[in-house]
Amino acid sequence: MTPGRAAVRGFLGGPDLSGNSGRTYRIHLAYAMLDGTAGGILLNAPIVAIKAFEAANWHLPLRELYSGIGMIAAVYLGSWMASRRKMPFVFVPGVLAGVSTLLMAGVTDSAFAFLTMLGIGAMFENVTRPAVTTILRLNYPVQRRGHATGEARKWSSLAFVVSSLVSALLLQVASDCQQTSVADGFEGGAGALLGWTIGHMAHLLMVLAGLLSIASFLCFRQIRVEEDPHAQRHDIKPEIGRTLRDAVAVVACDRRYRRYLLGCFVDGFFQMLYLPLVWVFLSKTLGFGYVGCSALMHAIPALVAFATTGLVGKLLDRSNPWIAWACIRFIWGLDAILLAATPFVATLFPPAIVLLPVAARVLRGSVQGGWWILWWQIGVTHFAPPGGDTSRYMGIMAFLHGMIRLTASAAGMALAALAVPPATLIAVGGLGVIFSGVYSLINGLRERRVMHLETTADFEQQFLDERGAFQDRFEQAAH
Repeated sequence: MTPGRAAVRGFLGGPDLSGNSGRTYRIHLAYAMLDGTAGGILLNAPIVAIKAFEAANWHLPLRELYSGIGMIAAVYLGSWMASRRKMPFVFVPGVLAGVSTLLMAGVTDSAFAFLTMLGIGAMFENVTRPAVTTILRLNYPVQRRGHATGEARKWSSLAFVVSSLVSALLLQVASDCQQTSVADGFEGGAGALLGWTIGHMAHLLMVLAGLLSIASFLCFRQIRVEEDPHAQRHDIKPEIGRTLRDAVAVVACDRRYRRYLLGCFVDGFFQMLYLPLVWVFLSKTLGFGYVGCSALMHAIPALVAFATTGLVGKLLDRSNPWIAWACIRFIWGLDAILLAATPFVATLFPPAIVLLPVAARVLRGSVQGGWWILWWQIGVTHFAPPGGDTSRYMGIMAFLHGMIRLTASAAGMALAALAVPPATLIAVGGLGVIFSGVYSLINGLRERRVMHLETTADFEQQFLDERGAFQDRFEQAAH
C-alpha cells in the first residue's frame, strides 16, 4: 500500500481490504453515500405531506403499509435467487425504486398518492436486501464484514444528514417565500423563474432524489461478485411451489433462526407501531417546524451515527449478535420513552421541550447504524450456512419486515383513527422494544453457554472444519 493511500484510509477509517474486497468496499461506499443522499430527501416526504398537502394522520403509515405488501414477495425472491446470479436482483428493483421516486413529483396534488408512491419506491428498494447481503457476504472476509458495512453506513449517515437538512431548509425557505410573495419583487424572467422554483420545490427535490437513487444502483452494478458462474442456473423458471417450500424448510428446521425471527418481530412491530406518528408528535404536540422536525427525526441521529457506526461495526465483528441486539434494543426503547415523557416533564421544567428530545435522539443515533447493519447486512450470517442459503435466510427477514409493516402499520392506523394520543403509542412502543432486548439477552447467554458460539466468525469457521464435527452437532441442535 502506498503512503498516500494509507493516509487516506487512516482519515476515512476504512477496513484493511485488498483485491476485489477493497474494490467492493470503494463501490459499496459510493453506492451507500448516493443512496443516503436520496434517503435524506425522501424522509422529509412525510412532513411535506403534512404541511403542504394536509395529509391526515391515517395517511402517514401508508409508506410502511405499501412497502410491506411488496416485501412479502421477498421470501420467494430470496429463495429463487439462491441458485442464480445475485446482481440482477439488486439492479432491476433498485432502478424501479428510483423511477417510483421520480413519479412522486407528478402526484403532489394528492397526499394519498404522494405517500403511496413513496411506499412503492421503498418496497422496491427493500426487495434488493437479500441479494445485497449475499453479495457483501461473498466479497467481504468475515473478520472485516461488520467493519466494512459499518464504515459504509457511517459515511452514508453523513450524506443523509446533509441532504435531509438542506432539503428541509429549502422547503422551509420556499414555504416562507410563498407566504410573503417574495418573487413579486423581481421583474421579468427572473421573477417568473424564482416564483416557479419556489412553487415547485417539493417536485424538484423528488426528481433529484429519484435521479440519485438510480445513480446509486448503477454504481452498485459495477461490483464484481465472487460467485461461481458454473454453479448458477440461468433459466427463469419461477418454480413457485418448490421455492416457497425451500423457504418454509429453513424456518421449520432451524430452531435457532426461529428464535431470532421472533425477537426481530417483537422489536420491529413495536417500532413500527409508533414510528410514523413521531412526525405528528414533533410537529403538532411539541410544535417544531420543518427544520426542527428534520433535525430531531434525522439530523441528530444521523450525526451521532456518523460518529459511532464505524466503531460499532468493528465491535460487531467481535460480538455475539444476540448480545449486540440486546444492547441496541435497550437503548432504542429508551429513546421512545424519553420522547413520550417530554410533554409531561416540560410542564415542570420548560427547557425539557428541547433537551429531552435531543437526548433521546442522541441515544437512538448511537445504535441506529448497528441496528441497520445487524438487520439488513450481517445478522443472518450468524445463522445461515455459507452459500445460497444466505439469500433464503435474508429473504425470510425481508418477508418478516413486510409482515411487521403490514400488521404494525394497520394497528397504528386503527389506533390513530381511535384518537389514541401519539405519546401513548410511542411509550408503548418503547416498552415493547425493551422487552425484545430482554428476550435477546436471554437467548444470547443461553447460546453461548450451550453451543459456544461467540461471534459470526466462530459460526462460519465451523463449516470449514474438515472433520465436520461441529456441523453435525449444529444440525442436531437446530432440529
